Amino acid sequence: MKKIQLKSGVNLVVLPTTQFKTLHIAVDFAAPLQTDSVSSRSLLSYLTAVSSKIYRNQQAVAQKTIDLYGAQYETDVMRFGQTHHVRYSMQLPAPVYLENTSYLLHDAFSFLREMIFNPLADGAQFDQETFEKERQSLVNELSSLMDDKRRYAVTKLRQLTYTTPEMRVLSSGVVADVAKLTASDVYDAYQDMINHDTMNIIVFGDIDEMQVLSELEYWPLKQREPRQLKPFYRQPVHTSVDELSEKQPDINQAILTLGYHLNLSPDDPRRFVALVFNTLFGGSPLSKLFTNVREKESLAYSIYSRWQNDTGFITVAAGLDKAKIAQTESMIAEQIADIQNGNFSEETLAAIKTSLINDYLSQQDSPASEIELVFSRLLTQRETPVAQWVAEVSAVTPVQVAELAQQLTLQSRFILLPKG
Repeated sequence: MKKIQLKSGVNLVVLPTTQFKTLHIAVDFAAPLQTDSVSSRSLLSYLTAVSSKIYRNQQAVAQKTIDLYGAQYETDVMRFGQTHHVRYSMQLPAPVYLENTSYLLHDAFSFLREMIFNPLADGAQFDQETFEKERQSLVNELSSLMDDKRRYAVTKLRQLTYTTPEMRVLSSGVVADVAKLTASDVYDAYQDMINHDTMNIIVFGDIDEMQVLSELEYWPLKQREPRQLKPFYRQPVHTSVDELSEKQPDINQAILTLGYHLNLSPDDPRRFVALVFNTLFGGSPLSKLFTNVREKESLAYSIYSRWQNDTGFITVAAGLDKAKIAQTESMIAEQIADIQNGNFSEETLAAIKTSLINDYLSQQDSPASEIELVFSRLLTQRETPVAQWVAEVSAVTPVQVAELAQQLTLQSRFILLPKG
């Protein structure tokens, strides 16, 4: 990966490839995760998705993307460890494969520049009518969280698990905070992002570096002081389990969520062992949770585990009958004990590693996955070549998996129950 520093705090990575007939441009603004800015940054992503000074409403934006041969333009917010990201993405047919479209590349970069750097604002605030409409859209989106019961339960578990307030909040904001925002509040957050965030630009497709550099000369890129970004988060192990349950009238099944602390530093080479352990535990159809808890004992309608290297936690979520909660928890504990004691076959472990490697290699055929991987490398300043990644996973032994499983400690439990 070749990184070009365009300005202090502004980086470019160009990934030339003839594998795809599409061109992908992604621009990421990264800042320290803070509770008082998450909601405003989320809302500014909504505003800059639907309007600018030239394209003053969503219809005008949509028409321009149609003119750009059906380009797709979107914005998003996300979290990685203790960093918050506002991201702009654009996908369009690679101009090199179209006839009489020498203007297309320039128009695409001009459109993206307009949407990012020229928002629909009046003085020091966003356009009031657009602001009110998009604020309501974000409130509706956040409020709909209650409708996705599993996501709601995992969110509640997150709030129960982490000791740092910033780690408890959703990357897309909080309804109460969004409702209180003003058009000038969000414009201030926008100015802070544009002028101070670490900015990474990735271009992926059949294009060369000089073409991209030529287009970016038109962008108002400013030098900024490098921000202290923390892509990883770790907290000490608690001596007790934090527990909470909640009842809701509009659900038929219970949702059990569990948070486990895995004693592993972000740079520990055993992170590959953690990946294999989680896949064996509950991260695949070959896992113990799936084959034993769900299939063999029929205790859960669905169950999985997820390993988060950025926080050091493994989350388990299961949808099940209320009467089976205690038995299911007992079975989950048994699966952990089995792995800790090495009670799994080498054939199963080999199949687990093969599935992990195949999934990883298949991601190399996805532009979105490739771009996400580069953003991760820029943020963590850690790059693992594909061959090394495959070798590390392949080298994981049953003893290593069992030993690492012994570092797993239950920290939190949230249960969503049907009322009555």
